[in-house]
Amino acid sequence: MRINRGLLLGLLACMVAGLVPRVIAPKAVSAGSERALLSGAIRSASGQKMSGVTVSAKAEAQTITTSVFTDESGDYYFPSLKTGRYRVWAQADGFGTGRSEVDLNAMRRQDFVLQPLEDFEQQLTGDQLLASLPDDTPSDRRIKRVFRNNCTGCHQPNYVLEHRFDEAGWTAVIDLMKRVNVYGIYLGEEHTPQPIIEYYEKELAAYLARVRGPGPTAMKFKLRARPSGDPARAVISEYDIPVDPEGNFSTKYITTDGSDWSLGTPSATNGGVGVHDAQEDFNGNLWFTNPTPSSDITISRINTQNGEVKRFKVEGVHGLAAGSHGMTRDREGHLWFNVGPATAGGPGRLGTVDPTNEKIDVYTPPKGIDGTAGTLDIDGKDKVWVTTNMGVLRFDPKTHEFIEFKSPIFVNSEGIGTTYGLAADREGKAWWAEMSIDRVAGSDIRTGQAFDIELPPVPGQSELLTPDERKLYEATGSEWNDAVAWAQGPRRLGADKNGDFIWVCNWWGGTLAKIDIHTRKATIVPLPRPDDQQPYHAVVDRDHNVWINLMNADEVIKFDPKTSTWTEYPLPTLGTETRYISLLERSGSMQLILPYSRARKVAVMSFRTKEELQSLKNEFRQQERVQARLQ
Repeated sequence: MRINRGLLLGLLACMVAGLVPRVIAPKAVSAGSERALLSGAIRSASGQKMSGVTVSAKAEAQTITTSVFTDESGDYYFPSLKTGRYRVWAQADGFGTGRSEVDLNAMRRQDFVLQPLEDFEQQLTGDQLLASLPDDTPSDRRIKRVFRNNCTGCHQPNYVLEHRFDEAGWTAVIDLMKRVNVYGIYLGEEHTPQPIIEYYEKELAAYLARVRGPGPTAMKFKLRARPSGDPARAVISEYDIPVDPEGNFSTKYITTDGSDWSLGTPSATNGGVGVHDAQEDFNGNLWFTNPTPSSDITISRINTQNGEVKRFKVEGVHGLAAGSHGMTRDREGHLWFNVGPATAGGPGRLGTVDPTNEKIDVYTPPKGIDGTAGTLDIDGKDKVWVTTNMGVLRFDPKTHEFIEFKSPIFVNSEGIGTTYGLAADREGKAWWAEMSIDRVAGSDIRTGQAFDIELPPVPGQSELLTPDERKLYEATGSEWNDAVAWAQGPRRLGADKNGDFIWVCNWWGGTLAKIDIHTRKATIVPLPRPDDQQPYHAVVDRDHNVWINLMNADEVIKFDPKTSTWTEYPLPTLGTETRYISLLERSGSMQLILPYSRARKVAVMSFRTKEELQSLKNEFRQQERVQARLQ
């Protein structure tokens, strides 16, 4: 008779534990199932235990990567994985990558010894590189701010700073970039250059050559602490997205996707772009928007059981698929997203999909009001809000009526207040960000009018400027990619659906603005390292914690307003460039959903309690003892 070894291990585990020997299994792995446990220890070359190391596993020929972190003892424990052959790797800043392949047909231990590196800059996230730039003198602080505010708006600073050029090389890079627009398009030599970059070109090239030139660097590398406590118990599942087949790329998936830090931050020219906002439906599948031109992709769905991706098309201009950017989910589980125009010059539209039957409906704003733009949210009255270029629209899903609110101030001496981020509160009001002019507008439902709130400037920056520099900034103001030294830059925002506050992510300020929805008072809350961390979007959980994706840092940061404490949760991919964060709270658990706009993945972050992780440890050790008895 052929004996199933997994079943035997399960039975013996029960007997060792003193339980009645019936066909039951430990909590995480069912006896006889096609799942197994993977664990191990990470040590440095000197023999020290390494906590907070990122350990990732990906099954052969599959598209789902699971990552965990080592605990305070240097041990890691994956949740039960499907059996099969896996590629496993361990990474920590400042150390070489540990790599192995394992046949996971039963419980398996895989240890790693990591070797220190002398040259590790290419591994580092943008916030760590920004923190390492010299700023000891007023002159360095000033030019560092110029780089931060004018060279990191559309991509992470690590993509720039992983390279080395002499002063002539950096001048050539800057000379090109000062004529690139917000969409990454080079406008040509005849186009008027961006005035702030043009003004600082020579000084900026000299600074960059000093810190990232061919010779010794002036940077003093400051590495952030590896995760511990709650962040080290997180589990991150990343789902690869196929490239658009019309791009004529040589592979179905991008090959340099940030999973191997030693290769540096991936380029966006390799097919990685095309994932913007993402939501999880009530069946556990993931949906995401596509803002790039395509003949058949408006939105897509990921089957989280097998990683398969299904594309959905809404007809757009000239037979192409209409583009999409923002996405949100209502309390019934329907997903809402903006849809590009159906005809050339036509208005942007509003779309919704029912994940249970995949039916898509599209609604077009009537003539006389603006079309939709790129961010959405659902208020506490079940109304759908979506941005326009100059304000917002409210849509009633029952009557299909659109109501428009325009920003009170759209153009002033500080720039053009194009709307980007939006959040809707529990009382039925919407709030939206005018990034370039440091204002947050809101809708007054009773009067049908809009109001706005001016955010205070970042302190200490104007004082570093010469009179000529102040005149420059006063003449140019801020744009999407370029900002005055004192700009806050409200980008995207989130509403506390169970409270009375809106949380605004100030991209250039490195701060949050906490706005009381009743008094309209804005309170500035600096991030832990405001000069180096750049918040993009916020979402608030049922306990009023504010979760923020730091696009330049490849991490999520949580702010607890009750204790004013911050907790950082790193992501396992370098160069994620996350521009959105969403959450799903159901059945007492919570998951964060993070689309990677540069690395072409969607990630789900789950959380294990101390007790759950200890149970998994006990189970692994129990199976390890049983396995030893069988040998």
